[in-house]
Amino acid sequence: MLEIYYREDGKSYGDFNLIEDAKSIIKEYLNGKCTKRSVSTGNIIEALRVLVSRKELLYTDICFIFDDIKITLNEKVECSEYPKGFMDFKQKFLRELIETRRLNNKALNSSI
Repeated sequence: MLEIYYREDGKSYGDFNLIEDAKSIIKEYLNGKCTKRSVSTGNIIEALRVLVSRKELLYTDICFIFDDIKITLNEKVECSEYPKGFMDFKQKFLRELIETRRLNNKALNSSI
């Protein structure tokens, strides 16, 4: 089984070659060269899920590990769970942007 560890000191991946990077990880696994990989960016996890949906790897042959929690995929390529902190940076940033906008609008409205 290919184990992808999501942690701070893992390898980060840029947005522009994600599918090719994910294909490389899968190829290394299928060739018996790599069964574990540490990543620090959720975008590569999403790219791996896309490749699983394309049947380039069976959903039963990959899992993600975060804080000692094993996260598996089902036949719909859905994660079995999303523990707090697992790939949630976008949500944190969006919450902050929404809150900042709300506060700015409130300040603007109170000055009128």
